[in-house]
Amino acid sequence: MSKIAVLNEFSIEAVRDALQKLDDFKKLIVNGLTAFELNELEKIDPTLFDAVAKQIEKERWYPSVGLWVSDDKDMSEEKLIRNILYSVTYFKEKFQKEYRVFQGAKIYNDAFTQVIYNAGFDACVLDSETETYWLDSAAYTRTLVYSDLEKVDVNDIDDDFIKANDFESVEDEVMAVYQRDLDLKSVKQPVYSGEATEAEKLLEKAERICVQQGRKENEDIQNCWISLFLGEEDTAADVAEKIIGDSVIDEDFIKFNFDEVKILSVKYAEDGSDDVVIRIKETAGKEKALTVMCDALDAGFRAEILPYELQTFRIIKDGFVEETPIGE
Repeated sequence: MSKIAVLNEFSIEAVRDALQKLDDFKKLIVNGLTAFELNELEKIDPTLFDAVAKQIEKERWYPSVGLWVSDDKDMSEEKLIRNILYSVTYFKEKFQKEYRVFQGAKIYNDAFTQVIYNAGFDACVLDSETETYWLDSAAYTRTLVYSDLEKVDVNDIDDDFIKANDFESVEDEVMAVYQRDLDLKSVKQPVYSGEATEAEKLLEKAERICVQQGRKENEDIQNCWISLFLGEEDTAADVAEKIIGDSVIDEDFIKFNFDEVKILSVKYAEDGSDDVVIRIKETAGKEKALTVMCDALDAGFRAEILPYELQTFRIIKDGFVEETPIGE
């Protein structure tokens, strides 16, 4: 079996060492660095970042695509979505790359597999898992959890080891397994929804008020979410409170025909357009024929929603509505 060479240490010295080994050994492939780490590396050492970027473009360095960054395993749905959304968007915009394998922590939220699927991932490698299985959500989506990787630390292996072994990316090995007819056990993810923090609630309120008032604060709001990922709750809350000011949410701005449907977010699309994104989740475990009305945006639509299902809708010009993945 091929080895998976992983960069386990995020430091200038470790990155330089990995790049040198890539130069010396043409069959070596390196795995590692999240969107957050690459973003930080570009700030700290742009020249070194450019060297890594070239290897990513050549597909000799595969980043860890999944969460932007977080040690929080009990994230709310919207925090989980933004964490993944910003990671996926970073690699699309920076490298024109889309990856199919989520790498990171297992999040204890019943929306986890739905979010993975809607973000374009087919499978995942989770830090704490030691067996391979299908992870099924409460809303009938599933993802392959793969754990049979032979990982080695790229900074610990010597020349003889590199010469004696073949190397592969996490992406290629997992997707090769995913495409087989797999007879694996299925694990049902329990129904559990992480609680949003007060800072998150303020930020979601700020986004909804911006839509009500036609104000674009996308960059500030995105920076607030990233502050939340880094545990800087006070920073995010302060900015959100400034955006909110004396404004209050118009509870009739979005109307549903069922109370059991929870609004996760009402926001402007991440691409900077005037399109409005509405994200909802069914919370009572019952399939519903849903009616959604937004008179202010001249939009009204119907949708079927499954038990515990999460759905995202995009309202574009003239009130036209389409269901959309979390990439928006």
